Amino acid sequence: MTKEVDDERILRVISDFFRCVMFSHVWQGSEPSFQDIGVVKSVWNLPETPLNQKLQNFCEETRRLGHKWAWSDTCCIDKTTSSVLNRSLTSMYKWYADSAATLVFLAGVAHPSKLGDLRHSLWMTRAWTLQELLAPKVILFYDSEWKPYLGDTGANHKESPEIIQELADAVKIPRGTITMFSPDDLKPCEKLRLASTRNATVEEDVAYSLIGIFKSDVMPHYGEGANALGHLLEEVADSCGDTTVLAW
Repeated sequence: MTKEVDDERILRVISDFFRCVMFSHVWQGSEPSFQDIGVVKSVWNLPETPLNQKLQNFCEETRRLGHKWAWSDTCCIDKTTSSVLNRSLTSMYKWYADSAATLVFLAGVAHPSKLGDLRHSLWMTRAWTLQELLAPKVILFYDSEWKPYLGDTGANHKESPEIIQELADAVKIPRGTITMFSPDDLKPCEKLRLASTRNATVEEDVAYSLIGIFKSDVMPHYGEGANALGHLLEEVADSCGDTTVLAW
C-alpha cells in the first residue's frame, strides 16, 4: 500500500470520527443557548425543563446511533457575536450536507405516528426546513416521544418510499431531488417558489435560509428586513445572468 493511499485512509477515518449529527426542529421558546451551556459546561448539567430535555434526548439518540458529536443551532452558535453568527449561516448548508446524519424532531406529531402526520407538521413550514431536508445524505424523523416516524427503524428515511413520497407531495419536488439534491438541480425560479411557502420568525431568514441552496456569497446582516431577499435576488441574477429572477 502506497503512502498516498495510507494518508487518504487516515484522513477519511479522522473525518468520519469528527462528523457531526445535526439537529433539525421547530424552536419552541427559550431553547438552551450557547451561553447556557457555557455556564453549566455540559448539556447533562442543564436544569430539568422540557426544552433542555429535548436537547438531551437529541444527544442521547446521537450516542445510541453510534456517533460522538452532536450539533444544534440552539446552543452551538454564539448568536451574540455577529461575525460568528454570519459565518455559521453561510456555512450551514455545507454542515448539513457533510453531516453523519440529520435528526428531525417532530414535536407536534403524536406517537404512534401515521402517514400524513409529517406533511402537516410545523417543521414543514419553517424557512430553514428546505436546506435541512435537501442537504443531508442521511435524515431520520422522530415523533414527540423520540420514536422513529411511522415506526421506520431503517438507517436512513431518505430510503423509505413512504416517507419520501410524503415529503415529495408536501414540498412539490421530485423524490429524486430530495434524495440526491445538488444546488445545481433546480432553476432559480423553482427554488424561490419553494421558499415562498415557508414561514420565518425573523424576516431576513427567508433569504438567509437559501444562501447554501443558491450557492450564494451574500453576507447576512440582520436588521435589513425585507431588503435581505432583494439583495439575494440581485446576487443570484448577477451570477446566473438571468434578470427574470427579480420578477419571481
